[in-house]
Amino acid sequence: MKKNLMTMAAVLCCTALLTSCEKNNPDQPEAPDTTPVAAVMDYRLSVTDDLFSAFNLTVEYYDAAGTLKTETMTSKDWTKTVKTNKLPATLGARLKIQLKNGFDSSKEGVFSAKHVYGCEYYVVNKSNEKLGSAITNVSSGGVDMKFEKVPDYAERYLDKPIMRFLYNFAADGTANKGSWE
Repeated sequence: MKKNLMTMAAVLCCTALLTSCEKNNPDQPEAPDTTPVAAVMDYRLSVTDDLFSAFNLTVEYYDAAGTLKTETMTSKDWTKTVKTNKLPATLGARLKIQLKNGFDSSKEGVFSAKHVYGCEYYVVNKSNEKLGSAITNVSSGGVDMKFEKVPDYAERYLDKPIMRFLYNFAADGTANKGSWE
């Protein structure tokens, strides 16, 4: 019995020594950290000259804390990068329009109410290293119409966004398309 205990003690000491040597071996690469802790999204919106000049454009988007923020588009292109504070998280944006006072609907020609929107998203570890590939989604929409139809178009989108995208990130970093309520 005493011999078995001595053998077991010797094995435990050797194991402890080997384990501590393995941890301190500078030639052995450290395993990469693959635990997602946050999501990053690059928002991008672009609109036509007609849409920008005729409408007040408001972007609603989710910020790092998951709070819905609002910004006015001051140019035809709007971009923003947001990194969440934690996972799970929700990220997305939507564009709302309101016809500017004094819009002249008696003009001749074609009014182009078109927009392009997109996002690129990925998750990062605690060292802010990108895990996996970034996912890019781009879409466009809109319509060409006579100037006289623009007030009707504005009325149709009075309380609704003309574009929107939303993604829900799970604790494991996977993202699924969501929907705005």
